[in-house]
Order: sequence, then C-alpha cells, then structure tokens
Amino acid sequence: MTDFRVPNQNTQPIVSFPVFNNWDVIATGWYFVAKSSDIKKEEVKGFQICGQEIVIFRDLENQLYGMDAYCPHMGTHLGVGKVVGKNIQCFFHHWKFNGNGECVDIPCSTQNKEKIQAKAKNQSYKVIEQFGAIWVFPSSVPEFELASFAEFPSDDVVFKFGKPYERSCHHHITMINGIDPQHLKTVHAIDLEMNVQIAEKSSGDMIDITLTGKIGKETLKDRMARRILGESYSYSMRYDSANNGFLTLMKNVRLFGTGPQLPSLHMIFAYRPIGKGKTLVQPIYVDKKRKGLTGAITNKILIFMTKRAFFALQGEDGMIYENMRFYPANLLEIDRPISMFIQYVNKLKPSSWSGAWR
Repeated sequence: MTDFRVPNQNTQPIVSFPVFNNWDVIATGWYFVAKSSDIKKEEVKGFQICGQEIVIFRDLENQLYGMDAYCPHMGTHLGVGKVVGKNIQCFFHHWKFNGNGECVDIPCSTQNKEKIQAKAKNQSYKVIEQFGAIWVFPSSVPEFELASFAEFPSDDVVFKFGKPYERSCHHHITMINGIDPQHLKTVHAIDLEMNVQIAEKSSGDMIDITLTGKIGKETLKDRMARRILGESYSYSMRYDSANNGFLTLMKNVRLFGTGPQLPSLHMIFAYRPIGKGKTLVQPIYVDKKRKGLTGAITNKILIFMTKRAFFALQGEDGMIYENMRFYPANLLEIDRPISMFIQYVNKLKPSSWSGAWR
C-alpha cells in the first residue's frame, strides 16, 4: 500500500533494494568505532554501532575486546562496569566476562554456578586496530580482513583524523559521489573523459573502481591542471563492504606529463549508520610512512595536500545528499560505475545487526 505521508509517491515512487540504500540491512563488514587513543588501558566504553549497543574494553595487556552491552544476568549496561585484569566486571552484581563473552565468575552465589555460567555467555565481536582507529566486526569470527590501500600495507603508515561529520542520507548514497564522472564536470567544472576499470574481489566484500581520462582544455582550471599534471589523470576508489571507502588520488601522475612521478594522495572515508536517516562520516588522511627527517616532512606535506583536496570537494557536494531521493531508472553508459556499485552492494551478506531501526 502506498504511504501517502511520503511525498511524490504516485509520480516518483521510492525504489527499494535488497541491501543498497536499505536502512534495515546492516552489511557484514568492518565498522569504525573510535580513535585508538579514545580507549585507554583497563578502560571500558559503550558505543552504539549501527543501532547495536556494544562495549569495547582494553585489558591489562592492552588487548581490545568487544561484546553486547547488556549483562546477561539482569541487563545492566556493562559500559558502567570496570576492567579487572583480562575481564570486564558488571557494576551491579560483579559478574565477570572474558573477551569471548564467557561468564568466568559469579561472586555472590555457588548454587548451579557452572550451569548458569554456561548459559550466561554474552555475544562477543572481533575488534582490531588499524590506521590509528578501532574497528568492529558484527560477529566473533571475521570473515575477511579490513581492506587497505594497494600501494602499501596498513601497518606502515602515518595518519591524521579529519573532523567527523553527519549526512542526512544512507551512506551508500554518499559513497557514490567518488565514482560519478558526470558531476565532476557539472559541479566541479573538471572536464574529464573517463575510462572505467572495475575489479571485484572473488569473495564479494571488496570492489576497486578506477577512473582514468584526459584532462580537458575548456577552462583555466583544466589548462593549469594539464600544464602541471600532463594530459591524463587517474584516481581510484576501493570499497570495503560498502561502508569504508579507500580513495587514491593522483595515480601514476608525472610532473608536467613527462617528469618524475608525483606521489599519490590517500584517504579513508569510514561510514557508520547512527540512526535511521543519519550517517556518520570519519575522514582519515593516510600516507606511507617515510624514513628520516625528509620523509617526515614529506608525510606532513602530502597529508596536508590530501586534506585540502578533500575540503575543496566536500563543500560543493555536501548540499546534495540531504535533498536526494535516489532513483536510478535512467542511468547512462557514463553511469556504469554507479550501476556496478549497486550490484556489488546488493550481493553483500546481511549481518546479525540488521533490522536495528525497523
């Protein structure tokens, strides 16, 4: 039945998808939680991740663990508890749980203690640290690793966190921005005739979309870019479970077209639904860690340039998402990256967190 409270239903119906742009489906994948520095040794904090209340804690050995937030005894939120050794202790009755969610101590009773402990296991989640951030997987056994950049491993980087911001739309819609060749010309006045290469990982959790083309000559911006970067330009987006985007700018670019190869710029867009209709976006600027004082200075310059490139695009595109009803009924050949992205997302596996806002 048509819901007439939603405008334009008779003339512009909302298109529904199995996973893409679907608030009731949380895809299986790695989700950004917080900066690593936000949780100290022997500290516990509560978070709402994709509508799920969870707690993350560090034990005395600095190891991170995550589990459902409510104590399986009477439902006390474990975020108000404390870390004792390698376990988390509920504030109310001091039941203790290890990092696997197993109840290891019930201090106030011995009656049927072992039987109750076996029943009182809490759901745990795999937690890792990469790029200076904490990431959580919606099960205790991850099905794949967090993605990284093709150019360098994730444990050999320097990084800087940008200011997080919110979007009033689904993160799948926001992610399309980086692979929409048309808007580069219409919004940003960048005249690029793009060729597209798309490579999907066989496991289905990751897709690489690379756009390469010749820089135009129509505007002053185009002509300046051609003079500095040469005739062609290339960038890529690596999508990880359709909730993290790994952007590489200035791929294989040579100074003045024939000079030395210029370093690429890298950043991560970490997306997380924070309510039906709201998405948190955490930018992370990343570069390969370089040696010595010269390397450290180069790192700072490249991360600064990445940040400036992000700001130049963010302001122009930001107004779009809060005023869009995504309707892909008339996509063109130039929109092939978008249609391929939608197909990729719809094949992702829903997690146990799905339906949190239903």
